[in-house]
Amino acid sequence: MKIELLRRILVPTLLVMLISISSDASATVVAPSNAGNDLLHAIGWQTFENRTSGNNNSGIADTTPDSNSTFDATPVGSHAAVSGGGQYLTGRIGPGASNLGHDGFGQNAGSGFLNGPTFGSGSVGSAPFGLNIVDVPLADGSAGARIGPQGQAGTSAWKFRTNGNDEFGDFSITNNSDFFFRVERIHFDARVGNANSPSDLDLIYLASGNSNLLRVDNGNELNDLTILSDITFNSAPSVQNISQSLPGALNVPTALRLAPGDSASFRFRWTSSGTAFAESQIDNLAIAGTFQDQNNGFALINPATVPEPTSIAGLTVITLIVTQRRRRNG
Repeated sequence: MKIELLRRILVPTLLVMLISISSDASATVVAPSNAGNDLLHAIGWQTFENRTSGNNNSGIADTTPDSNSTFDATPVGSHAAVSGGGQYLTGRIGPGASNLGHDGFGQNAGSGFLNGPTFGSGSVGSAPFGLNIVDVPLADGSAGARIGPQGQAGTSAWKFRTNGNDEFGDFSITNNSDFFFRVERIHFDARVGNANSPSDLDLIYLASGNSNLLRVDNGNELNDLTILSDITFNSAPSVQNISQSLPGALNVPTALRLAPGDSASFRFRWTSSGTAFAESQIDNLAIAGTFQDQNNGFALINPATVPEPTSIAGLTVITLIVTQRRRRNG
């Protein structure tokens, strides 16, 4: 009788303790950008780092998205970042983002012409579902914020030109959680600088290296060099704010998922320029989607709300103790 009473008291108490000490992410994408989905996550770049410090024409090498809703000070799971701070989603631009790691031409620094308030479309909360930058927490878990006032110095954009390989720019996303991540949209702002600038822009999937973006309909990887967005600018200077649905870009629409530990690589390709040295730019680049529990019918989940392994172990040990005492007492 005493053992049974102890079990009734201890187990519910332990469950409450587990919930209270389990890791929890700082935030998700907040309303109205989440369009009612309070488990939406995103990573995004508002600024871009030079491949060679101090050289704005050296291409971009950036592994630190400014916005990242998946920050967790005590990440959990076999794929999680080291304890003390990490993200369940990480991203790269340039080297390491693909086999070739194309990095564009470099950084257009100090210009605010693409430093708008949104990642992608200005339509927020309804199709095509752009994101307010301030609705996506910063990479350190603090509240979302725009970096640099619109139109003022201190901002930067990713610049391209059709000379050498300067018309190509590669970027990637990696899933560091123990759950599948459904990649839903890629957001970006694009600008053609003048009449001679590259005016055709493609967004392409790269099935190379560690890239492995899976189609839900057949379980296969998305085909290499699949064009996800094809934009033509008919005037210059000109800006388009794009929030591209990835399933909507396919002839046979289907969800696209990243397995735990996998990455997906993409490429911007600028073409159709009047001269080799005129520039076009990309800014406010983001990738958004939701985590799904593959062990529970791919239900939506927050990877940070799972109890830490040590907590689960503690529950197991105490449960075993209670069980053993019950057996001893008949």
